[in-house]
Amino acid sequence: MLELLKKRGITFLGFSNTISQLGDRLTHMVIITLIGSMFPGRVSAFSEFAITWSLPIVILSPFAGVFIEHWNKQTIMLRCHVIQSILIFLTPTFVVLTHSILPIWILIIAFFSLDMFNNTSKNAIIPDLVEYDELVAANSLIIILARIATFIGMVGGGYLVKWVGWRFGFYIDASTHLIAGLLVLGMGTKSLFAPVKKLEFSLRKELKKSARLFFQDLKELGGLLIKDRVVIFVMLSVFILPFVAAVAYIILIYLVQQIFGLGTTGVGWFGGVIGIGMLIGGLLMGFFGKMINRGKIIIISIAVLGFFFIIGPIFTTPFFLYTIAFIAGMVFSFIGIAQDTMLQEDVLKGIRGRVFATKEFVINLTVVISAIFFGAISKFFSPYPIIRGVGVFLMIIMVFAILIFRSIPPAVRAKL
Repeated sequence: MLELLKKRGITFLGFSNTISQLGDRLTHMVIITLIGSMFPGRVSAFSEFAITWSLPIVILSPFAGVFIEHWNKQTIMLRCHVIQSILIFLTPTFVVLTHSILPIWILIIAFFSLDMFNNTSKNAIIPDLVEYDELVAANSLIIILARIATFIGMVGGGYLVKWVGWRFGFYIDASTHLIAGLLVLGMGTKSLFAPVKKLEFSLRKELKKSARLFFQDLKELGGLLIKDRVVIFVMLSVFILPFVAAVAYIILIYLVQQIFGLGTTGVGWFGGVIGIGMLIGGLLMGFFGKMINRGKIIIISIAVLGFFFIIGPIFTTPFFLYTIAFIAGMVFSFIGIAQDTMLQEDVLKGIRGRVFATKEFVINLTVVISAIFFGAISKFFSPYPIIRGVGVFLMIIMVFAILIFRSIPPAVRAKL
């Protein structure tokens, strides 16, 4: 895998993505700090944050491929990073001038809209940089570098913002995205990443076609949900991860930052501990995942999450919350790897890509709906009853998961 670093294209892409991920995590930390200082005691502010970064993905995901297929991918990545850098650099000035959070919400919507085009281009460009038999190693290299950047960005970003303040945090963040954009230029000649065929096309027709195909994919997934018990089981588990992620983003971050008084550094360690848990969970699944039925892994994982959410309000200490964060990170990896593997094995190859694309849409839509829900009920309930209610809800979902799993034919169930 490390031999790939000898290849200029994948090396510069990997470093660009690493710096970009570092900037993304720093963006989160700066905005979380600003929310805490401008809206102390207001849980719904974190809900609004979650909505604004996930909603652009829900709206634009069906259409992003149209632009990626017809534009130069290197140019898309460069322009996205440069525009992101400019937006981040200007935002603190507008916040100071307006004394409003509105510039932040505008930034988040624009930033994550651009991020989606950047990430889609990155994934599409990797096959142009390595040989076919090097794809797995290339993807692994980029993911490992990104995970390292995520940990440094969350933990280090928390301390950095504490030392320099949210305003200079924005300026440092802007510089990371500018550097990421400049590194994109090192991948190679611009012509290498141009569309294979430069054809005249009607944007309106292409967007209509993309929307039609997207709704066909949703319809096809609906058909699978009626006919295939394995797909029903997996999609039920797909709902769990973004739902719990929304709880963490809205309720648990609020607890760490404001109730426990740990500030942004505490939030950074909270995210870093989740990241470590995800890394260890992924390693454990890689070594031992084949030995345990994946359906049972998902059911047990949901039960573990539900149990800790129910007892969480009893042990209201930072140490216990960080312990939950570590376990939740592991469980996220268990569920994510298990459900992807089950879909890859069960769904026909011809429609597999569309099912996975629709799955990503469902994930982000769940984040939006969950964020709206938790933001609304936070005005009537304190965090601890909400956390306990989430635990009870997860236990109910676990019961449904068991019933669906038992309805799968024994011969199929044994192979999962």
